[in-house]
Amino acid sequence: MRAEGRWGIDLTMPQSLLLALHLRDAARLRPPTSPLLPDLPPLDPAAVPLPTAGGDLTGLEAAGRQWARWWAASFPGGADALTSILPPRFPGLAGMPELRGLAELGMDDAVTWSARAREVERRVLARTPTALFETNLVAEVEHELGRRIRPFQLGVVVLPVQGAHHWDVLGRPVISLGLRADRDGYLAWLRERLVRTGSTPRGRGERTEQP
Repeated sequence: MRAEGRWGIDLTMPQSLLLALHLRDAARLRPPTSPLLPDLPPLDPAAVPLPTAGGDLTGLEAAGRQWARWWAASFPGGADALTSILPPRFPGLAGMPELRGLAELGMDDAVTWSARAREVERRVLARTPTALFETNLVAEVEHELGRRIRPFQLGVVVLPVQGAHHWDVLGRPVISLGLRADRDGYLAWLRERLVRTGSTPRGRGERTEQP
């Protein structure tokens, strides 16, 4: 997290979303998209398919719909979301028998894969630090606008999916780890959000919010 008193940028890769995305890819689910669930690319590194992947199409269709329900209830992740998808009880999968069956079969693989994804994230953060660049970018945008940007806290969800992409999920920014690894691309994306924030005057009594 980068915080400068008036503003802060917090990039997180929630464990609950990693496990769920691995389950999606390993089981080859095709959950329906929605404002809370964009069409997210496959994971990088890729998930190894479960033995039952592509088997019972009716069951997989039901599991895909259940997966979308879990995502809508759990995004943007957090402690409760993680607990909801973990064994032995899988409390967040109550009433979702097809998805729970896949979770029982594939959760160990998902946890192992997530450790690999964390290692990739660690290498990205070490190779492309951005804290100083973010501070300089805020100052640069404020100079161009001729005034300070209103205070903000920007919480960004980072997902290890293929490509360099970004989405806006009901006001919550989501970026791929590939975009975070591309410093120029990440800063160009951040600049757009900062300019948009700076172009909106802050009214009296307005609360600090996401840009």
